[in-house]
Amino acid sequence: MRKFFKKLLKSNAGTALVELAMILPVLFLVVVGTLDMGSMFMRKMEIANAAKAGVQYALVRKPTMGDLTMIGSATRNALGHSITDSTAVNVELYCMCHGVKQICTDACTDVNISAFVTVTIRENYTTPFFNYDWFQSSFPITESSTVKLN
Repeated sequence: MRKFFKKLLKSNAGTALVELAMILPVLFLVVVGTLDMGSMFMRKMEIANAAKAGVQYALVRKPTMGDLTMIGSATRNALGHSITDSTAVNVELYCMCHGVKQICTDACTDVNISAFVTVTIRENYTTPFFNYDWFQSSFPITESSTVKLN
């Protein structure tokens, strides 16, 4: 029996399997975390592109009489089916009069008045692959794009 235990203690058989069993959970967390963060950055780019689509629409079809609904619709259409319940689209039209941001009215006496449209999209992004109980699994994403109309 003593020979058997000495032989067992000197044997290297199975060491690779033990090392793999020790490192596999850590490797799994790194891979899944990379996938989650990668999908979050991909979603951030989708939202940024939708905001850009909204301001491009505003640039081509200037808002008349302060009606911003079509710009918001163009932004939502750019998001397509990926829009979620937590996605909020905000469109703002404002003017810069003497360097001060204000609502566009005829009251400004500045000859160099400039009109701007800003499209802001906010969303609470939830990680799709893994729910991290020990870490935040929902992240707020905000993207904004502004265009000068004149």
